Amino acid sequence: MTVFKLPKGLCEDIQKVIAKFWWDSKTDRRGIHWSRWDSLSKAKSRGGMDFRDLTSFNQTLVAKQGWRLLRFPNSLMARVMQVKYYKNSTFWNAKEGSNPSFIWRSIL
Repeated sequence: MTVFKLPKGLCEDIQKVIAKFWWDSKTDRRGIHWSRWDSLSKAKSRGGMDFRDLTSFNQTLVAKQGWRLLRFPNSLMARVMQVKYYKNSTFWNAKEGSNPSFIWRSIL
């Protein structure tokens, strides 16, 4: 999840499983539906329960990889990505290129 952009449908399915865990008490009867997921995923300071919206969280983690490429240009990952995808350019001007890896497409 920190490197690959997960499909939105997969994130929604994972969130459904998490919600089912919290709201279903037993298999023979329905659990209590406390509130809408949107309300529960708000920060505690804004009246929510701080559950994460997995789509946004995944996007944040993948964006952090791009930040690492900029912040630590001498790291092994940054040097490999630079040689492979933006040898004569900067990260900001990098293109997808031909036959990019799923990691690179996710970061872009």
